[in-house]
Amino acid sequence: MPKYSYKCIQCSCITSYYHSIKDTKTDCTECETEGSLKRQPSKFNLYKQEKSNKVGSLVNKSIEEFGDELRQEKEKLRNEFFDPDE
Repeated sequence: MPKYSYKCIQCSCITSYYHSIKDTKTDCTECETEGSLKRQPSKFNLYKQEKSNKVGSLVNKSIEEFGDELRQEKEKLRNEFFDPDE
């Protein structure tokens, strides 16, 4: 559900509610005045947020780290169970 902001014309408090577009709030819960709430315009961003990481970079980094750990573990097992002098 969308979030709507309302401002009371009596006490000037601003409150936010989540409700359907068909619903409206009219009564202020702060000063308990009936019919004093007016809906405020929605706020939105007009700028494009740049991503610091490319898509999949975290996954690729994890795969590389796992590959390094796997190579180290294989080398450890080779040295443990395989004796070239035998």
